Amino acid sequence: MIAEYVAQKQKEGDTRDAQDIVVEYNDTVIYPDNVRLNCYYYRHYSFWKDIKMIFCTVLGKKMEYAGEVI
Repeated sequence: MIAEYVAQKQKEGDTRDAQDIVVEYNDTVIYPDNVRLNCYYYRHYSFWKDIKMIFCTVLGKKMEYAGEVI
């Protein structure tokens, strides 16, 4: 995902170093989404949801979280 973003930016003529483009992607896409999910988790904490997350992770299943299927 990050490599695709860097390749797209470079294709569009961005002459910055790849690391600078990666930092931009992190700051504008990954970090805000991470904060959004963390805030959702904080506001909707549930022991049973945590157990469900653990089982879904171990079994490789998807679950609905913050209105998204992850």
